[in-house]
Amino acid sequence: MRRPTTSIGLVASLLVILAAACGSDDASGFAERAAGDADFNPGAKGPEPSEGAEPPPEKEVESDYEAPVATGNVVWIANPKSGRIALVDASTLQVRTVEAGNGPTYLASVPGQSVDTTLVLNVLSEDATLLKATPTGITTTTFKTAKQVNTLVFSEDGRFAIAWADARKLPSAPRTQGFQDLTVLDLVNGTSTILAVGYRPVAVGFAQGKPRAHAVTQDGVAILDLSGAPKVTKNVAISNTPNEDPGTRDVFVTKDGQRAFVRRDGSNAITIVALDTDARTDITLSGPVTDLDLADTGDRAVAVVRATSEVAVMPLADPANKTSVTVTGETIGSVAIAPGGNKALLYTNAVAVERFSILDLGQGAAFRTVRLYSPVLGIFSTPDALHAVVLHDKTTGEGGSPGAFSVVPIGQTLPAKIVAAEAPLTAVATTNDRAIVAERNDATKTFGAYLARMPQLMVERYPLASPPIAVGAVPGAKRVFVAQQHPEGRLTFIDLESGVARTLTGFELSSRVVDGSKP
Repeated sequence: MRRPTTSIGLVASLLVILAAACGSDDASGFAERAAGDADFNPGAKGPEPSEGAEPPPEKEVESDYEAPVATGNVVWIANPKSGRIALVDASTLQVRTVEAGNGPTYLASVPGQSVDTTLVLNVLSEDATLLKATPTGITTTTFKTAKQVNTLVFSEDGRFAIAWADARKLPSAPRTQGFQDLTVLDLVNGTSTILAVGYRPVAVGFAQGKPRAHAVTQDGVAILDLSGAPKVTKNVAISNTPNEDPGTRDVFVTKDGQRAFVRRDGSNAITIVALDTDARTDITLSGPVTDLDLADTGDRAVAVVRATSEVAVMPLADPANKTSVTVTGETIGSVAIAPGGNKALLYTNAVAVERFSILDLGQGAAFRTVRLYSPVLGIFSTPDALHAVVLHDKTTGEGGSPGAFSVVPIGQTLPAKIVAAEAPLTAVATTNDRAIVAERNDATKTFGAYLARMPQLMVERYPLASPPIAVGAVPGAKRVFVAQQHPEGRLTFIDLESGVARTLTGFELSSRVVDGSKP
């Protein structure tokens, strides 16, 4: 699956949605986010390529497993059926509820705030509600939005938000629906402005430290000026071919908003577009580039060529001054740069390979390969880049497993630990020393969550009474949580130190919330 095209520098502030945790109709926690890829099946292993045939494209699954983010010690949950938002204090397990608009569905926390703050998109009333929680109460402010918006992104300081419609979440929409209207929300001044950009945006972001935003669309990159009344100032073409299939390219905008890096299926070149001057230059590699990633530090990009096992490290200040490393003896087609930008995790999920390689970006050509015991599906680093969780495809044949994951030390040369799951894996969240992985099989009513402890690599399974739809971490409260599908809302909190689990049911009743862990 193709990675959503966005500026890697904005990933930290692009907060993932925790929608419909109460009474969700979705059959799985990632069904909506994967809707743009009809062939996506995290438990299905792709066919083995015939001899001499080109392997299929790499699948980008990281975004489909991203965890919701709480604000401070508060977990926010939207219920589109009741119109309420529930706030659960992860330390005390106290629950408060507040009315939002009609059909609150897409919820994200706002960065840079002194109090717990969230913004929710109300799909039926076509507006957004800003909620601020204090010990004395909850304040709400309403903003008008464009129709069918389903995605939020914020400026680093939390002043601006942009609400937009990602067509990949609406796969049945006709081609005549361009989803071209973005809504710029000034959360400080309380205003909203609707602007039209190119056809079907796939990513929206802000330039760090500047009153400027961008939207990557099928028509190019639209530039938004936010220094006064918001307006679209230009559209930058990223190709000389108007009929180029936008589904065959990935576009990343740098953290400073100055350039776009473009990777195209089957092309040996990375195209770099200067967004101020429209100038385009190509960096040519040894074969078709199968993946591209930008470091969250905003100083380098890494591209991978599967056919030659080349890894090209490009400094953003001078991309032409690239350094190439050949990962000898390994098949690598995908790259995930760990937080901090110093380690590149290299793997393939296009063919069944039970290994991945770690390239130290600060040590020239130094890399090492980690042996696993099942093919790799996706890799998720911890924030401190010392460990990683590797998801595996389901195994087939006698004794096959519906899924598995490995916990891997990437800061030390130590063996990985593999854990067989009882159901397909649906969600992952990590802290520096813990990881939470959810599993779900509705047909067999098998629901559970695994808590992994690092560096000990100890893993404990927690059975769940209802289907998990999202997981997340609240480091300040030293707990992780599993949101579950339930008519009145259900959350299971797991203490990161003691391992004790406590389940709350009944957010809609608020004052009659049941703590299932007590007699």
